[in-house]
Amino acid sequence: MKIKRTIILFSAVLISLSAKAQKTISGHITAKDNSPLVGVNITIKDTYDGTISDTNGQFELVANEDQAIVVSYIGYNTKELSVDEITAPIHIVLKESVTSLNAVTITAGTFSLGDKKRATVLEPLDIYTTAGSLGDINGALKTLPGVQPASDDGRLLVRGGEAAETKVHVDGLLAAKPYYSKVPDLPTRGRFAPSLFSGTVFSTGGYSAEYGQALSSILILESTDVALEELTSLSLMSIGAEASKTWCKTNQSTSMGMSYTNLAPYFNAVNNRLDWIKPAEAVNFNLMHRQKKDNGALFKLFSNFDYGVQEFNAPIGDSFTNIDTEGGNAYVNMTYSQPIFENGLLKAGLASTINHNRQIAGYYHTLDKELYLEGRLSVNQSISNAITLNYGISDAFTAYNQDYKHLNEAISYDANVNDHILGVFVEPEVRLSAQFAIRPGLRYEYSSYLESSSLSPRFSLAYKTGKNSLLSAAWGHYYQNPVNDYLKYTSELQFEKAVHYLLSFQTGTIKNRLFRIEAYYKDYQDLITYDLHDEYQLSNLNNKGSGYAKGIDIFFRDRETFKRTDYWLSYSYIDTERDYKYYPEAATPSFISKHTFSAVGKYFWGAINTQIGATWLLASGRPYHKPGEQFMNQKAPLYNDLSMNLSYLTHIGNHNTIVHFSFSNILGRDHLVGYRNIPSPNGNGDFIQMPILPDIKQFVFLGVFISING
Repeated sequence: MKIKRTIILFSAVLISLSAKAQKTISGHITAKDNSPLVGVNITIKDTYDGTISDTNGQFELVANEDQAIVVSYIGYNTKELSVDEITAPIHIVLKESVTSLNAVTITAGTFSLGDKKRATVLEPLDIYTTAGSLGDINGALKTLPGVQPASDDGRLLVRGGEAAETKVHVDGLLAAKPYYSKVPDLPTRGRFAPSLFSGTVFSTGGYSAEYGQALSSILILESTDVALEELTSLSLMSIGAEASKTWCKTNQSTSMGMSYTNLAPYFNAVNNRLDWIKPAEAVNFNLMHRQKKDNGALFKLFSNFDYGVQEFNAPIGDSFTNIDTEGGNAYVNMTYSQPIFENGLLKAGLASTINHNRQIAGYYHTLDKELYLEGRLSVNQSISNAITLNYGISDAFTAYNQDYKHLNEAISYDANVNDHILGVFVEPEVRLSAQFAIRPGLRYEYSSYLESSSLSPRFSLAYKTGKNSLLSAAWGHYYQNPVNDYLKYTSELQFEKAVHYLLSFQTGTIKNRLFRIEAYYKDYQDLITYDLHDEYQLSNLNNKGSGYAKGIDIFFRDRETFKRTDYWLSYSYIDTERDYKYYPEAATPSFISKHTFSAVGKYFWGAINTQIGATWLLASGRPYHKPGEQFMNQKAPLYNDLSMNLSYLTHIGNHNTIVHFSFSNILGRDHLVGYRNIPSPNGNGDFIQMPILPDIKQFVFLGVFISING
């Protein structure tokens, strides 16, 4: 009996002590702007006990005084409070995490296609469905602000920069020859099909210290990941055919594709300005392999091979000059990424480009052979919730050889350029808050051929001015080797240089409406100047050139106002002059239109499973020089192009099929963009002015694309 009373008394004491040690906690949880946070987790530390806040941000729970409570909410910093320090109802204010989904992202100068971490303005599918692009990545990018719509080039001309000032990278590694061979006054295309890539990042300036050797712009193509299902694709087109196949296993896939292009049937059916002997004909083969490992490592192999020929007679006054080109290109890219440390990612890559191109232009015969190899190693490491560090090293080797012959004058030479470019970069990104981030960077490069080095400081920042609005700025120094066409004459040159200044504002979302405006200024220094004897003979090369480019770019995309309709508008203004090359004075280059406007619209007509699209491009006349007049004082007519396309979704058997039709330059405009001055054959010092016009006014394309699962 005594023992029983003792047990009861001991239990009563424990209950009493327990009651004294417990505490009822209540409170109110809000964000920084005092708005209540609903569904916040409030738990007792090291236990599963807890509660969540209600629609008013209120909560209540019971805990011991020697315990602590943990307050956590997605997108906000976690708080821990000791129970014995809490008195009366408590007001808890959670601060938004700098790593939240809505945190600020630096976007100055960058248009991202498919990269969800950035302000996406286009998607990979847009490249195919944009009227006038003809399935070319560069064709779609020309509808964005800052890019010149040059119908005689086909390459990217960005914010006053020449085509060589924009570099193309595949999975972070340079594609040294991203375009097919270029002949004067005719457009070329990109070598890579858009379907090979899952995302595209296009920077019109102020880009990361991770990338060098580009004065104006970079285009980063992100190849597709491991495929999830096997697929066979067949394409029959008015200009050729394509076929591809994807095989899948657990955590790996292999894809192979082939294409054949022949413009002869089409050119034989339309009027041509040129006298074609052998219209453009090309074959292409690509092979990709992807493999993931259980530890998160990913291996990618990307390869692309092509060979093409074309020959025509180009009119020069009352006579013709024969233009004959033949070339092949091989690009192989291997990358490997693997998680390291606790929050780090190691990336290693190796890429090679082998290019062989023969060109005959009248008496001028050239044979270009080039080998490019690049190795790259980088680490992206999260130091804390607020700091991410990106650093790495690369080594690029170029071996370039050109055999040149002038048959009429018995002149020939053999030029060689062998160069190693070492690059080292470090770039932290610091999120000072969920609204404010900065990204300082530094890049060092050394060229063995030039025996010269450069140090490039760069800095960018972004500040969220609202839930869906952002203010960004960027500044940096950018260096680039002179192109091989200059280096083959001498190594006594320096890096060319450009200093970028950018300020941009954007508001809205790409799912609904997005508006973006960006102002920029570029200061060019140490540009190449020379004396011109003819297009193949230069002398007195040096780095005495300079220039500037300043302007404003505006972009608006709307997917909300009209049902089943997607459209975007772009406008660019540029003021630029350069004193470079053989220019006698500073002038606006001949590839520049001061004003450029584009409108792209797409409407899906669900009743007949058809998408209708149109692209309208307007550009003010480009300058050109007329001998005897002030240099570059003439202006070409207004460039006005309207193109349309139609895509019909249907089935052939059980296979998804798209019938695609496109019609370029519906208005039938001449698209005169200037004149080329050709020395008169009589040798009296006169010049013949040849109009720069497209070979054909209009282009009609018809294709049937069939997808076969399994």
